[in-house]
Amino acid sequence: MFARDTSKKIRATWQNKGKSGERLASNPVYGYKKDPNDKKKWLVDEEAAAVVQKIFALCIDSKGPAQIAKWLQEQRILNPTAYKAEQGLPTTNNLTADPCKWKDETVSKILERLEYLGHTVNFRTYKQSYKSKKKLHNEPDKWVIFENTHEPIIEESVFEIVQNLRKSRRRPTKIGTDGLFSGLLYCEDCGQKLYLCQTTYFKPEQAYYICSTYRKDKEKCSTHTIRSMVLEKLVLQNLREAIAYVHAHEDEFVREAVDVSMREHDRELAATKTALQKAEKRITELDDIIRRLYEDNLSGKLTDERFIKLSQGYEAEQSNLKLSIPAMRCEIERSEKKRSDTKNFIAMIKKYTDLKELDSTVVREFIDRIEVSATEKWKKKQPRRVNIVYNFIGAFDFGGAGAILEEDKTA
Repeated sequence: MFARDTSKKIRATWQNKGKSGERLASNPVYGYKKDPNDKKKWLVDEEAAAVVQKIFALCIDSKGPAQIAKWLQEQRILNPTAYKAEQGLPTTNNLTADPCKWKDETVSKILERLEYLGHTVNFRTYKQSYKSKKKLHNEPDKWVIFENTHEPIIEESVFEIVQNLRKSRRRPTKIGTDGLFSGLLYCEDCGQKLYLCQTTYFKPEQAYYICSTYRKDKEKCSTHTIRSMVLEKLVLQNLREAIAYVHAHEDEFVREAVDVSMREHDRELAATKTALQKAEKRITELDDIIRRLYEDNLSGKLTDERFIKLSQGYEAEQSNLKLSIPAMRCEIERSEKKRSDTKNFIAMIKKYTDLKELDSTVVREFIDRIEVSATEKWKKKQPRRVNIVYNFIGAFDFGGAGAILEEDKTA
């Protein structure tokens, strides 16, 4: 009983600290170090921070966690545990035989860390009780996040691009190469991805993308075939016009981008807000209903059996509503961030003055997805729609540059 009561007091103390904004992690994450003058403050560890930035850059360059881990090992870069041991810092993990051996899981965790944005994240883990030493992971909706508590290592725009990339798996071709647009191309009709088809006997101009649904079952969709080089020319043209337009008309672009994004999201936002209000109102109503049921049961107006059956149903409904509320609030917050997202897009644009050619980094930095429409072989004059959806701002027509692709004979 003494151990249980002590555990409750300690847990309450930690809860108060975590909810008040005090950082609960005793050791800084890889990339940071403690301030010698204030142990609760984190400073950027320049050497480790450079490795973190390189990991994010490699991810944007279409490298997966396994490929990044292999690259780090080849470059003989110490893994986080070995690095901390070399610095004389305490470590929670055992040293590996090869101090430069990186695990895929380690890279994945680094790519997901909100701390690199300068935020403090509390309550990532918990313990079931004082009897167990095993740490369990909380769901993200139970985390408590305090923003801008220390210097960031990664820009927010870069972090968002990496998270979007990691949501979509990219499939290499038979010869082991990744297409420039792999993981970004989608069929306009069935919504599935387009795969790159390329072999050793193909010339570069012969590589093409094709609908994955069509490859599996030709009855369910059409080819949606598009040449890789044709698509590359179109995207390059669109990005160049986007850069020129934003540099020349920044204020006008901000107004237009916010208006477009708001028009697209206003209806969904209003519906989500209405649903949230109804859910919160219903939760309050259910509290009153359950209370009245309890009073009726005590007074004898309601049998125990009936009370249990009704109360269980209402409590289940209330529980489901409470679970849905965090997701609705996150959706509302995301929709209301559009103006800051536009600023992030402008910041990316300003890094470029003239774009000569595309590479994987540029493509992943700017583009969220590309949707390709179908065209019938016998309708040679029919245009093919290629809809480019940008990171942060969604679909935007920069002077009518890239929404329509006229298929030429080479395509």
